[in-house]
Amino acid sequence: MIGRRAYHRGLMSRISTTWDIGRFTGRCAATGAALEPGTPCIAALVERADDPAAPLARLDFSEEGWRSAERPSGVIAFWRSVVAAPDQKRRGFVDDQTLLDLFERLGGDDRAHRVRFRFVLMLLLVRKKLLRVAGTASDGGVETWQVLPRGAAEGEPPVAVVNPKLDEAAMKEITEQLGEVLDGAW
Repeated sequence: MIGRRAYHRGLMSRISTTWDIGRFTGRCAATGAALEPGTPCIAALVERADDPAAPLARLDFSEEGWRSAERPSGVIAFWRSVVAAPDQKRRGFVDDQTLLDLFERLGGDDRAHRVRFRFVLMLLLVRKKLLRVAGTASDGGVETWQVLPRGAAEGEPPVAVVNPKLDEAAMKEITEQLGEVLDGAW
């Protein structure tokens, strides 16, 4: 039997940054206009109801396109940034607070792809020491991990995160998607 720490390290070692939810195309998803280096843009993580095999996608928008009526439904989260120059060092565009906010927003949503995404996001937040695992519980065959935010007050109740029991293929898919969100892929 694998110990909890070894199991956790094994899951976390599979988190990569290659999942293809879409990369920066250099075009506004609403207007089709070019997104030039140095211009503000909005990157959005959206749910795609039309493709259950790839339910999450990244779309980029100019500020004008973001304000337009062509904005997609199903936006889970979005980030404002500036288009980097081709020779500029790439950096992730999602900060720790944004990740915590996304984790919180996904709570209570029982759609399978969001439960899986939230679980892998929780593992990443534990790895970054923004959350800590306080224990696990099982009720009716459903395992939950109990987590607390860094600096939680004594006696603060933990947040329950459903363990979707991801197989290797599902873990790879979700971690690649999360990697795309974190990298920004400009």
